[in-house]
Amino acid sequence: MIQGSIVPNITLFDEEGNIDLAKTEWHMRWMFEHGLDGLFLTGSYGAGPMMTNEERIQIFKVAKKVAGEFTGKIMLPHVGCIDTKSTIELAKAAQEIGVDGVGAVPPFYFGHSEEVVARFYEELIASVKIPVFAYNNPGTSRFTFNFRLVQRLQKAGLAGLKDSPLNMGFLSRVAYDAQVNNKDFQIIIGTSTAWLPLYYMGVRAVIAGMNNWAPEIMTAMVKWTVEGNEDMAKKAYLVMADLSAKMHFTDSTIASHMALYARGFDAGYPRKPMFLPPFSDPKYAEIKKDIAAGFETLGLEFTTGTHNVI
Repeated sequence: MIQGSIVPNITLFDEEGNIDLAKTEWHMRWMFEHGLDGLFLTGSYGAGPMMTNEERIQIFKVAKKVAGEFTGKIMLPHVGCIDTKSTIELAKAAQEIGVDGVGAVPPFYFGHSEEVVARFYEELIASVKIPVFAYNNPGTSRFTFNFRLVQRLQKAGLAGLKDSPLNMGFLSRVAYDAQVNNKDFQIIIGTSTAWLPLYYMGVRAVIAGMNNWAPEIMTAMVKWTVEGNEDMAKKAYLVMADLSAKMHFTDSTIASHMALYARGFDAGYPRKPMFLPPFSDPKYAEIKKDIAAGFETLGLEFTTGTHNVI
């Protein structure tokens, strides 16, 4: 079972839009050093749909290298593409590199039927020997999973579901069906929102964007939850929720870059057409103040880098 606090890590580019492998590697290592349990690679945060398969494989290889420096770290590449052939090619490459499983959003852009989506996953599952996780993200795929489809894909060997919309009626039905009927099937939530209530429902892994810029807070919240320290877990949950709300002023990828710069770290650039506000923007100082206050509330050490832009 995949457990713990995982990041949908951003990919760091240079100003011309080329992958900055050195900075991306630094970022992965920095997050692991601050308690991160695993990487969800080249998803929407990681600009996967903006990248070629060859570029995404580069990221998988860098992640494998960095994860090898630590013990028990999880690698869960996102391999979803707009078509089945490219998705399977990427999944096979990830398997060859040596990962813990792969995740895939349904083929996007075109509004596909349930039958099309079902066959897409059935082919993907049959193509590899590692666990395959479906990714329920209607905002990017124009498709929403239902219980009937989950049951069909479970029979095909689907290992689990990464879920972002957090429809509690749907999620609770999937979770309790797996528990009552002893199915080897896992739900991974794709946001830190609702971590606490879903943990008590049996969820054991969260993929949280905050890990990109404040892995210390996520590490503490998950640790306190697992240890049964409910008071501190709830306190951390409220800090997380407050910070998350404040950071939703722009695209989450851009916000992650800005938060890293606010903490004094050189976070490169997002890939165009995304762009960062100028460093003269007072928003950077506001972000730093908000993050520092969250750390202080939880009694965590707030460390900063030397790349000062504010």
